[in-house]
Amino acid sequence: MKISAPSFVIPATREKNVLYLKEFVDEVELLFFDSRHDFDMPEKSEIISLKDMGMTYSAHLPTDVDLNTADGWQTIDSYISTLSPLDPVRMVIHPVKSEFFIREAVKRKGLVIENTDFYGSFFDEAVAAGLKICFDNAHAGDFAGKFLERYAEHIAEYHLQGAVGDSHHKSLEHIEKTLLKSIADSAEKYDSTVCLEIFEEQGFLRSYEIIKEYT
Repeated sequence: MKISAPSFVIPATREKNVLYLKEFVDEVELLFFDSRHDFDMPEKSEIISLKDMGMTYSAHLPTDVDLNTADGWQTIDSYISTLSPLDPVRMVIHPVKSEFFIREAVKRKGLVIENTDFYGSFFDEAVAAGLKICFDNAHAGDFAGKFLERYAEHIAEYHLQGAVGDSHHKSLEHIEKTLLKSIADSAEKYDSTVCLEIFEEQGFLRSYEIIKEYT
């Protein structure tokens, strides 16, 4: 099991977050959400800086594109191309429930589809086509245990976050312990990465202490 964290744990640039996180994690997940604004796309100088840090990276690709269209995939391809010098080990993407999405996703090496708000046969079709899954426990809700049981061998990355009421991305102390142990056991068995999807420092540090108990 490898441990990862997003590039927004402290309120600073992606580069400063990588420098902060290097002593803790095996990977840093570079976050990209808003493709409509130029600031989201890293400049060449940032890519060079990130590469020089000698870190292993994954990426979370933008969620604001229509992946049922060729234009949407063109935007995704621009990120894939820009990030290619970093050799990301995987790139997480939010899927849409369509055969078109699956056909396009399998054409691109390293894409991992995150469970969002739908289940059922789509993920059966996706893994049958050769796609891997990123499992977010908060997205799964009450179905988390069943989803894990069904797809564990296909899960390449876990996004772990606690929830307090309607507030998400909290410390792992707010995840049910039986579920957390099942996730840790599965990640260890299949050599998956566990990303602590916490967006503030104290919650990350507490979560890091908790997950290290399972390694």
